[in-house]
Amino acid sequence: MGQIMDGFEGIVYQAMEEAQKQKEISKAEIQKVLREKEQLAADLSAVEKSFSELFKRFETQKEAIEGYRANEASLKKCVEDYMARVEKEAQRYQALKAHAEEKLRLASEEIAQVRSKAQAEAVAFQASLRREQMRVHSLEKTVEQKTKENEELTRICDDLISKMEKI
Repeated sequence: MGQIMDGFEGIVYQAMEEAQKQKEISKAEIQKVLREKEQLAADLSAVEKSFSELFKRFETQKEAIEGYRANEASLKKCVEDYMARVEKEAQRYQALKAHAEEKLRLASEEIAQVRSKAQAEAVAFQASLRREQMRVHSLEKTVEQKTKENEELTRICDDLISKMEKI
């Protein structure tokens, strides 16, 4: 019995040693698992922080994109308004251009009429001038002839007077 007891004690002692070893291995594994848990918690915290920052950036980008869309819509409306205004001004310009061209055409016709009338008057005045010049020339010749006739008559009268005086 002593031997069985010794054997039993040895087995119990061995079981206790194995339990102690198992306990130490379990403690080591628990420590390892706790370290892994802490590492995973730190990684999770880092991932959550990164996700939070990413979400904030996403929200910021989303707001910026909404702002850009609003700006784009208002700019498109402005462009449409300006295009309509440019088209309206182009039509107005074409109408004014056509009106101005018509006025220029009428003015050109009137100028042509005035020029032709002025040329006709100039031709008439030149013809009148030539006629008057010819009349003046004719009158000058007549005056010259009359002057000669007067001189000759004066000379004849003088001769007659002088003959009369001699008699």
